[in-house]
Amino acid sequence: MGFLNEEDRKRITEEEEIRSQVRRKYEQKSSGLAGVLSTLCPGLGQVYNGQIGKASLFFFCFIVGLTVLSLGATTLIKGPSSGASFNLASSAGISKEKPVEMNEEGIVTAEVNAGITKPDQAKQTPETEKLSREQKTVIKALALTGLGAIIAILAALFAIRDAIRTARRKNQE
Repeated sequence: MGFLNEEDRKRITEEEEIRSQVRRKYEQKSSGLAGVLSTLCPGLGQVYNGQIGKASLFFFCFIVGLTVLSLGATTLIKGPSSGASFNLASSAGISKEKPVEMNEEGIVTAEVNAGITKPDQAKQTPETEKLSREQKTVIKALALTGLGAIIAILAALFAIRDAIRTARRKNQE
């Protein structure tokens, strides 16, 4: 009870198959180009493949990673206090030089009070055992930098991999 007879249906089916073959031949997606575009900017390969939603997700993740990375790096460079110079080695406790307490006349107070003491024999106080504020800031900044680098790199790698796989899959359809 259809509108087309059997001959017309067969002809339309054959024409659609020819159109499909022509479309597959001329609308092939290059997996190499998709990978290169995603390498340049995560998400561009997905745009090339026609996946705008995925592209925005990969680009957003990449930007979040770069933001966290730059926040950590900026904290490392500028330091915990805005006006002070920042020495990474001394604030991390790597430097061997420690400040010496002196009185107004320029005499070292540790020598006067307890005789000459070696740094190994100095009494450990709870303040010296705990990490200083600057050391905590350095540790947090290093963690932020590492986390941001990991997020940005993973977003880029997954975007490249997805763009290549999607282009290959579209070509097989």
